[in-house]
Order: sequence, then structure tokens, then C-alpha cells
Amino acid sequence: MSDTQTEAKTLFSVDEASIATLTLNNPKTLNALSPQMLEELNAHLNDSALNPDIRVLVLTGAGRGFCSGADLSPQPGARKPETPEERGEQTRQRMHNGFNLVAKRLINLPFPTIARVNGVAAGAGYGLALAADLTIAAESAKFFLVFTNQLGLVPDVGASWHAPRALGRSRAMAAAFFGEKMSAEDAEKYGLIWQCVADDALDDTVNEVATRLANGPTKAYPQVRKLFDMASTQDIHAQLDLEAEIQPRLAATEDYVEGVRAFLQKRKPEFKGR
Repeated sequence: MSDTQTEAKTLFSVDEASIATLTLNNPKTLNALSPQMLEELNAHLNDSALNPDIRVLVLTGAGRGFCSGADLSPQPGARKPETPEERGEQTRQRMHNGFNLVAKRLINLPFPTIARVNGVAAGAGYGLALAADLTIAAESAKFFLVFTNQLGLVPDVGASWHAPRALGRSRAMAAAFFGEKMSAEDAEKYGLIWQCVADDALDDTVNEVATRLANGPTKAYPQVRKLFDMASTQDIHAQLDLEAEIQPRLAATEDYVEGVRAFLQKRKPEFKGR
């Protein structure tokens, strides 16, 4: 195996503020998701979930793109499917053990997440960007679903769940059918992402938001995520029951005690994520 093949396709670091940064690092392909990159992403996300020192995770891409989707180029050492059945089985395995595993681990992290979209987010990259709790994009970024119009496939990596909920059914259907690029400005306007900012303000904005989250009640954020995600799949009675299940657990945390104390003392709370 060559040095190029063994070179890491992701970068990972944790700073003094307990903010982790996970970077897709194959700018030559606009950070297309190869099997190696998916494997590394899964490992980093799994390790992050077990790391008590992490309070926020920022997901981004190296170079001028966030993620151009799945890497469709021939992979070194990979056996080419000889029949439609083999091709279908290979795709099933890659989805279950690669793409879906990354998405599920990202949306289940026990702390808040930010997608820093610095460029194109296409196909699987579209779904990956929306799997974060907050998506902040540079003004020059573009979002588009290449699956159907270009490949004859359906949106995946959660894009089929996020797009219609954010855009509405009609706009999401058109985005999938025609694969037209959506500007970051329109993505914000239509509610697909949280913020569109000037390219030269992206780093400062993401750092500011990540710091605010890291200083916040990080045990509560994932529970808000859970409540909001469940709200679209159950009735109000079940939602009330879920609130009543989650709230007592959070009321037992040190952060809640600190929050009440700070409120009564008319000061800003100092949360510890405990």
C-alpha cells in the first residue's frame, strides 16, 4: 500500500476550551467520502462520544469544499461488482457500515455539534451538513442533492429526513428531482441551515458559537435535540410524556442547581456540563 493510500483523510483535535474539530481532509476530491474517510470518521465520532473532556464538536472540510458526497472513483484493492445483485449488496453494506453509521453517531453525540460549511455540500455531504445541530455556512457555499438527477438514486445520509422538514415537501422534491444548487443565502432563508455568513467571517462566527455552546449546559443540548426530533413523529400527548421523562433527569444535574442559583443571584450561570 502506498503512502498516499495510508495518509489520514481526516484531522481531529480538541482545544483548551473543550471544543473538538473534525476535518474532512481530502481537498483534491472536495472531501469526497471514501471508505477510508468513512472509517476514520466513525472512529473519531465513537472516540468523541466517550471523551468526557469534549463539550462541542465542529465538523468541517479542508480546502474549498465541505464535502462533495460519496467518492465514486475506483477504490484501491476493492473488488468491482460483476452483477447488479453484487452492486446492490455492496451499496447496502457501504450504507449500513459507513454512511449511516457516521450519521447516527453524529446525531447521537452527547454534546452539541456544528457543521462549518466552507464550500460545496453535495449528495452525502448535504446530509452530513444537516446532521449537525447547527449548520453555519459561508456565503459562497452551495447545497445540492445530486442523487436523483445525476445518479438515479434517492437522497441518503439523512437528507431525505432533513430536507422535506426544513424546506417543505414541494421545494424538497424539486431539489431532489432536479439537483439544482441552492445558495447558502437561500438555504438560510428557507430554513435549511441556521446561518449564512460572509466567507471571511466564517471562522470567527463558528468559534464564537462553539465557545458559547461549550460554556453552556451541554447535558441539556442533546435532550433538546431528542425532543425536537421526536416532535415530528409523535402526538402532543406522547411529547408531553417525553418532556416529563427528560426534565427530571436534567433537574438532577449540577448545571440545573447552578442555573437556579445564578438566576436568584442575578448573574450569568457557570455551567460545567455535569
